[in-house]
Amino acid sequence: MRRVGALTLLAPLLLAGCGGGAVEAPSARDDAAWDQAMTAGQDSFELGRYSVAITQYRKAADLALLRDDGVAASEAGYDLAVSQLAGDDPVAAVETVQTTRQAAAVRGQTARPEFDLIEAAARYRLRQYPQAIALASGGMASTDTAYAARSALVLALAADAGQDATAFQKALAYFNGLKPPLSRTEQADKAEIQARAVLASNPAQAEQLAEQAATLRRDDASYRDMPRALALAGQAADRSGDHQKAASLWARAAQSASMQANSANTVDAATVTQGSSLLRGGATTAESDAAQWAHLAGGVSLHPFAEPKKQ
Repeated sequence: MRRVGALTLLAPLLLAGCGGGAVEAPSARDDAAWDQAMTAGQDSFELGRYSVAITQYRKAADLALLRDDGVAASEAGYDLAVSQLAGDDPVAAVETVQTTRQAAAVRGQTARPEFDLIEAAARYRLRQYPQAIALASGGMASTDTAYAARSALVLALAADAGQDATAFQKALAYFNGLKPPLSRTEQADKAEIQARAVLASNPAQAEQLAEQAATLRRDDASYRDMPRALALAGQAADRSGDHQKAASLWARAAQSASMQANSANTVDAATVTQGSSLLRGGATTAESDAAQWAHLAGGVSLHPFAEPKKQ
């Protein structure tokens, strides 16, 4: 079974096995072209070539429809939506989730909770906080602990940004109730949400917790979540009166997010040849985050090691 990395820490979609007895007609999973597109998509995603991954997963989804295979369409659509989210296009991710749900439903497939989490994350990025909260809330009850934890994180972030105290306390209670040993990801998530909980009352403690979260995310190579923790630490330092440290933390967050945005916005030769490009969803994408944090830092070079432009 295939899946796209651990961006949203979701389990792969379960694929229906072949029944015994009579020989069945080949499905999209047995189709060499479908398998090749899925493999190419996964390889491209792991290399950070999201535009290529998007192209390949879109091709795989089309091939699944050609075979009238709802399970394969769900798998390809899931990976496509995650790739679009990784490629900094939450608008497209939402559209893909909705399209995939419809394609699965007309073929008798039950909607899967993984799509709710993808859409919740995208809605959060688009500042559609009530929708994100509603979608993420149910995921915390899942028996899949990784899925539940990621749902709780999205819920907490959306509730914090949307000033929904009740939903935030629900997510905070989830993290406070986690029993050791915790994975590095769970430790980082817990520290970040605890930092947000005490930011107003104890900014010094919030700063310590946020920096802890940033370090854990760096050690875990979770570079997409790390800048957010650094920026939170900057906010806490600023509230504590240490404006110089706050500016430094915001600058670090801005440069890290800018590198992420630069990677996501890179259009490969294959995509250019096909005459298409990724449309950014705006709102809280890596690019807008970097610009905001750079402004808070008082101005900082987002690409200090870039090759100087020739005169």
